[in-house]
Amino acid sequence: SPNRIAKPHRQTASPKALEWAALGGDFVRCFCALSCGSKHNAWQIGMSECQRQAIYGDLNWNGGDIDPANPPNVGLSIARQIAMVSYRTAQAFDRKFNRHVDEKTNQFQVQRYLAYQGTKFLSRFDANSFVALTKLMDTHDMGRGRKGGVAGALGDMNQPALIVSIDSDVLYPPYEQMELHQLLPNSQFESIRNDDGHDGFLLAQEEIGPILGDFLDKNAGVINFGNHAFSPSDAEERDEPSDGRSRL
Repeated sequence: SPNRIAKPHRQTASPKALEWAALGGDFVRCFCALSCGSKHNAWQIGMSECQRQAIYGDLNWNGGDIDPANPPNVGLSIARQIAMVSYRTAQAFDRKFNRHVDEKTNQFQVQRYLAYQGTKFLSRFDANSFVALTKLMDTHDMGRGRKGGVAGALGDMNQPALIVSIDSDVLYPPYEQMELHQLLPNSQFESIRNDDGHDGFLLAQEEIGPILGDFLDKNAGVINFGNHAFSPSDAEERDEPSDGRSRL
């Protein structure tokens, strides 16, 4: 097909875009990588390990041999809460929650938000899947098995590339996207001013959408995305409790 596009799982989308572009050669007409780096660094691996340890510490983990009737929900919920903090920034949390206390529960609103997100996550993820996915992400390394390591791998990727960075991202910091831009021979770099941290790549739609659209119009020809390229609904797991409690 002349219109070749794929939409991988959003948690691994940009690393997959890089890998597919490296493997695909001329078959990949162009690609975009948002808020990622050439490999998982020690900070990201450490963050993933904290989440996994929360699961391992739940007695129902049982070394991964989980009883479906008694899954390690407490550990998985805590893991999700750790992840949720890493997706944002101190400024974003302070802007939304400050030190506000819920009068009914006498809890800080941020506590209620995180508890809600942890519980919500249980309806669509199990612990083994979570552990496997975080380990998969930790293995991301564009230089593995390639001559010249990361620099050699990226230097051989001649397709037009759009690299987008969120300037407040603490999980995938901007210097990682700048490295991609410097090593990819045919890349365009865009920095987005946004206080939402890593989740800015989902929430800054008004800023990213036109940049991505212009890049694809220039380099990919006519592509049918269906209803949309990507949508604010992709951030649904970050949304608010149904009773109207604070949303990020």
